[in-house]
Parts: sequence; structure tokens; C-alpha cells
Amino acid sequence: MKQFFKFMFASCLGVFLSTIILIVTFFIIVTSIISASTKSIPDIEENSVLVIKLDKPIYDREVSDFSDLFMSGKEDIDVSSSIGLTEFIAVINKAKTDPNIKAIMLDLSIIQANGWATVQEMRDALAGFKESKKKIYAFSDTYTQNAYYLATVADEISLNPVGHLQLTGLGGQVMFVKDLLNKFDIDVELLRPANNDYKSAGEMFVNNKMSEANKTQIKAYVSSIWDYIANNMSQSRKIDIATLNNNVSNLETFMAEDALKNKYVDNLTFRTDNQEKIKKDLNLKKVNWVQYKKYRNSIVEIMPKGKDQIAVIYAFGDVAQGKGGDLSIGSETIVKEIRRAVENSRVKAIVLRINSGGGDAIASEQMTNEVIKANKVKPVIVSMGDVAASAGYEMACGASKIVANPVTITGSIGVFGVVPNFGKALKKSIGIGFDTVQTHKNSIFLSAVTPMSTDTRLVMQKSIDVFYKNFVNRVATGRNKSFQYIDSIAKGRVWVGKDAKEIGLIDEFGGLYKSIEIAAKEAKIKDYGVIALPKTKDITEQIFSAMGQEAELKLFTKELGKPYSFFLELKSISDMKGVQARIPYLISF
Repeated sequence: MKQFFKFMFASCLGVFLSTIILIVTFFIIVTSIISASTKSIPDIEENSVLVIKLDKPIYDREVSDFSDLFMSGKEDIDVSSSIGLTEFIAVINKAKTDPNIKAIMLDLSIIQANGWATVQEMRDALAGFKESKKKIYAFSDTYTQNAYYLATVADEISLNPVGHLQLTGLGGQVMFVKDLLNKFDIDVELLRPANNDYKSAGEMFVNNKMSEANKTQIKAYVSSIWDYIANNMSQSRKIDIATLNNNVSNLETFMAEDALKNKYVDNLTFRTDNQEKIKKDLNLKKVNWVQYKKYRNSIVEIMPKGKDQIAVIYAFGDVAQGKGGDLSIGSETIVKEIRRAVENSRVKAIVLRINSGGGDAIASEQMTNEVIKANKVKPVIVSMGDVAASAGYEMACGASKIVANPVTITGSIGVFGVVPNFGKALKKSIGIGFDTVQTHKNSIFLSAVTPMSTDTRLVMQKSIDVFYKNFVNRVATGRNKSFQYIDSIAKGRVWVGKDAKEIGLIDEFGGLYKSIEIAAKEAKIKDYGVIALPKTKDITEQIFSAMGQEAELKLFTKELGKPYSFFLELKSISDMKGVQARIPYLISF
């Protein structure tokens, strides 16, 4: 008994001390954050070169992530652990007219962009910067494909002499888990409309290779994206397109010497030597190398202020019912923000920025309905990001106009349902079995441990067919097309923006800022401000979130590396409930 009290006291003391330490640490962090946030606006000295590193995740707007506070090796607290595309474009526009900024240096050894449309919008902004006659320099130890595409906007491209240029063309990899499920005796039934051959998301559970329809659509859209970016690289570097494609096919740009010989880069040099070269090129005795973060912090107002307003509503991530978050779309939150924007008399137009591969069909319907109602009161312009497909496209179809990038992934007008059965797996693996008592023959509806009954299968198929017809009707009405025409280009097929414009799924090419301009024109306003919605999480919410699951995921990402994307895909699959309207596969570029 004496030992018991001894250990109990020690345990209580340990818990008490741990709690005290946690509270003290928490207040130290909060104090540091408040101190950091109240620092004076940094001055930008003359003869500065803006150094842009893209070594943080790039989202549609800045998202603070306090999990960085718990990572080792951090000297300064940096609550902006992401780069916002919205803010990036504003920074480049400011630098364009800033007399203290003499040039831009792109340090592209790391780039964490999620898709080609984001890179394209950044490239367009940098191209606009060059109208000032100021130069852009690009450097990297090794260029990945998307980093090099961004670099081709520069006046001069430099590569580490022992680095590489990874121009390989585009490819798609689809993960299949049928054999894995078979090993655990897990049965999965895939339900989709009869003509939705292209809606292939659920095929990963029931096949072990791509269907012909899926191969066709992947080949079509990756080829379209490649043609677009390859032509832009060809024009920028003055390399014949046939020669470029031949070089890419034979990996004749990979070695640094070959990249130089074939005119893909202008010189081979190390980073410090490159800086000396830039200083000499600018004819300056001293150069102030201003990091992107510092210059970003010198800009107080990212968006203009005005009496009349345009509300930009960001919808980023998977679609689900509920509130969602900064990197996920919750139908409850988006519906509320749209309604608030409609009811606000100062808001004259709405820009809905969609960057989503889809998700829950019911959540999608709720938001789509709200967009349709809002568009009857005020202009609603949709700005598509890297992807606005499936549920992401349904949200867009009822808007006044849809603006997308030529390399935006969109379409995927279709639905599917996946019904797993873990009964055999539980019985065989751990000896758990189930018996059933029911008042009616279908009282056990969609059980995860028994096979579907014939009646259940029929009613689920009917539900999915109804969802699809409603989806096509939504698009046909919103795009002013016939049901038959939309059905012919739907069937779950994914389209790239360039092709989507030709078949009438989008209206114009452009990015977020172009969409805001269109919204102002539609609302007939000239002097206006822009407000961003929903508001990002406040400091307290972010800290508690970072101390919990998000901090763990950040650490997990760091340890796991590239396979993390597959983990997220599996997690997304495990979260699926009900009828789904989402893009059909995980594509790796």
C-alpha cells in the first residue's frame, strides 16, 4: 500500500508539473506572437533585389500555421508558414512600381505548388513585373518541372554546375487498393450511373489497373496541359517546339552541361557567384537582398479599400458538410458567407474562388443552391484555381461567369458511391461475427459488416442516378445548354481549362485578379474595395489547433515526405460518406 501511494503521488506530481510547464510555454508562445505581430513595418532600402523562395506551401491565400512553433531549428517565430497566391500577386505588383526594388531573384530550389494553375498565375504576375523594364533572375540547385516553367519568365536562368534540370513531360499515376482489400477480405461495391465510365474514383477499390475510359481522359488532359506549358517554354527560350519535345523525351536537359548546351539555361554558377553576377549586372556597389517575407510585411494593405466592396469567398479543399476550415470546404460556412455577402448592401458583387476536387454531394448541393440564389441578386463570378472539378464544378455552374486558367482541371460532372463490407475481414482476422434481428427485411440498411441486399442496391443506384441527373440539370441551366449536350460532355469526364472553354464549361481565361475586375465591371463599379471571406482562424484557435492534430500532421509530413500525398488520399477515402462528387484520382506531376 505504501508503494501504491508513493507511485500515485509521483504520478500526480508529474501531471501537475507537466501542466504548469505547458501553461508557461503556452503564454511564452502567445507573448512572442503578440510581440512579433506588433513589430514596426520594415523599411525597404534603396538598391534592393527582391529574393523570392517558394519553400512553403502555396495556397490561394495565406494560412497561418502555428505548428511551425513546435518544429526544431526555428530561430524566429513565423506564423505565416504558407505563401498566399493572392498576396504573392499583390507583392509582385507593388515591387513593379517600387523604386527601391531594382530586380527580382527567383530562388527555385524548392517549390511547393499544388497545381499548374497556381504556377501559371504566379508566372503571369512576374511577366507583368517585367513591363517595368526591371529584370528577373532565376537560380536553382536543381529545377523541378514546375520550378523551371516558372523560371522561363526570367531574363536569365542560372543552374548549379552540379545540379539537374528535370524536364520529363507529364504523367499520371493512379493508386489501386483492390489487392490490398482482398488480403483483408474486405468487399467493396462501386455504384455509379450507367454512362459514367469516366467517373473512375471508385475503380481503385474494385480494379487493379486503369479502365480504358480513365486512360483516355488522363492522356487527353495531361497532353493538353503539357502542350500549353511546353509552347510557353518554347517561346520564352526561343527553342523550337519539336526540338524541345525531343529533348524532353530523351532526357537531354537533365545534366547541367546538356541544359546549357541546349539553351535551357543561360549559365552554370553557384548561388553566391550568381549574386555577385547580379550585382555587377545591375551596376551597383552594394545590393540589399530583401527576402520575400520582409517585403510582404512591408505592405500594409493587400487589397484595396472602398465604400463599395467585392467579396472574395475562398473555397479551398475537399467538400464536406459542416463548418470546414482554412484548407477544407464546409458547406455550412460557405453558405453562411454567401448569404452575408448578399445581405451586405456595401457588397456589390461576389467572387467565389474555388480550388477543389469535390467531395460530399449533399454539401455540394447546399452550396450550389446558395450560389444560384445569390446570382439572382448580385453578380457572382467564379474564379477557378488549380482544380474545380466534380462538386467543385457544380458550385461554379450557377454563377454569372466562370473564369479559369488554361491549365485548370475542371469538369468531372458525375457521381459515385462506394459501399464497403468488413464482415468477413473482422470474422477472419479477430474472430468478431454478427447476427441480425430486424423488424423489416431492410432494417439493417447499408451495414458495414453485411452485404447489401438487392433492395438496398436498387435504391442506392436510384439515388445515384437522381444525383447525376440533377447535377447535369444544374449545369445545363447554369450554362444555358441542353440537358442532352451537357450529358454528352459529362459522364464524369475531366477536362482541362483550355478544352473546357471550347465546350462551354467556362467563359474566360484568367486568374483571381482578372475575376475581381470582371466582377467590378458586372456590378458597374470603379472605385471599390475587396474583402476576403471566410475570415481565417484567429490566434487562439490556430494555437490550439497547432498544439493538436495539425502539429502532428506537420511533423508526420516532414518525416514521411512525398508518400504523404498518398496518406492524405487514403484518409480522404476513409472519410467518404454517402454519394460522392469528386475528382477521380490522385495525379502526380
